[in-house]
Amino acid sequence: MAGHIDAAQRLTLAGTAVLALAWLAWPSPDRPEAAAVPDAVPTVWETWDAEPTDLPGVIDGRAWTPLTVLDDPAPDVDAFLGTDEAGSLLYVELPAEGAATSSVVAEPGGVPGVVAAAATDARLAWLQTVPDAQGRVVSELWTAERGADGRPGEAALLTADTGDVITAGSAYDLQFAAEGLHWLSTARGGTLVTEHRSIPVAGGEVAVVGHRGAWQSAAWPWLASAGSDSLGGAQLVRTDTGAGVKVFSGSDELTLCSATWCRLIVTADDGARVDLVRPDGSDRVTVAEGFKSAVSPDVGLIDRFEPLAEAKAATGDATTVTLFDLEADAEYLVASRAGETGADAQCLWWSTGTGELLEWHVLDLTDLA
Repeated sequence: MAGHIDAAQRLTLAGTAVLALAWLAWPSPDRPEAAAVPDAVPTVWETWDAEPTDLPGVIDGRAWTPLTVLDDPAPDVDAFLGTDEAGSLLYVELPAEGAATSSVVAEPGGVPGVVAAAATDARLAWLQTVPDAQGRVVSELWTAERGADGRPGEAALLTADTGDVITAGSAYDLQFAAEGLHWLSTARGGTLVTEHRSIPVAGGEVAVVGHRGAWQSAAWPWLASAGSDSLGGAQLVRTDTGAGVKVFSGSDELTLCSATWCRLIVTADDGARVDLVRPDGSDRVTVAEGFKSAVSPDVGLIDRFEPLAEAKAATGDATTVTLFDLEADAEYLVASRAGETGADAQCLWWSTGTGELLEWHVLDLTDLA
């Protein structure tokens, strides 16, 4: 049976966690008007001679938001997974010649709907979460095989034994690894315990291993400590062996880690300083100061780049998107008037325009590496 908790309690807990993290990680909202990025700042486009992939934000009358970028299923075709306002999962294709198309992979029938997705060349998987008839949150894990053209086939329920699912907007909230699918949930009880859950790709029993405290998924096989457990230091633990790594930081530094980098955040009245450092304390570098924040909860994408965003009153609250290159120790302008932003494990995206003029722009960071 799917895990469930009282919806109001679930939303209260989730909201408290999000607000606590935002208070620590984001600068004070009483910020002054900031000037636009200086013209002297080099751009990604001129530095790498790169171009983004542009997609309509409304396809067949349905507005959508990217969730993850798929490996190209066929020559001259780009493919994406996204969600619409109803929480449905969409498969979007953009051929080199012709218009973008979308097809519905899953319709959970309520919001938030699909909250995480993962893919291999052979299969898609997703977690969907909706209230049941009594208002309790119910989650399920579904999969669909991909054909030779990359398109998903019929959806099949893999398990409803998901527990109370935890998602953080990470590319690793759900992931294929070690011949299985892996995700996190919260154990019920008076003590905070995070459950690492996994199931064979072909189905079977769900394995559950508890870890005391709050944790977030990182690239397999790592988990990273989260929430208040990450103030003044953090921990990483391997889910396959149980081996752990202690990350040391200052008592006033919020420490958020992925498998290979940690983000240290110190807030002040005039904004925040964001440093990146290896879990062993080496290669520390300041990537942002003032009112910039990270686009992704995952740190150091493809072990090299940190996408940053800053809303600026001088540009009508549009978002300036930059990319810090850890290898070059330099920052590059991506977009000066963006709307929404997002990222997966290796791609960065941002929107421009609104309504029928909404457009998504996707940059594959591996093209820069």
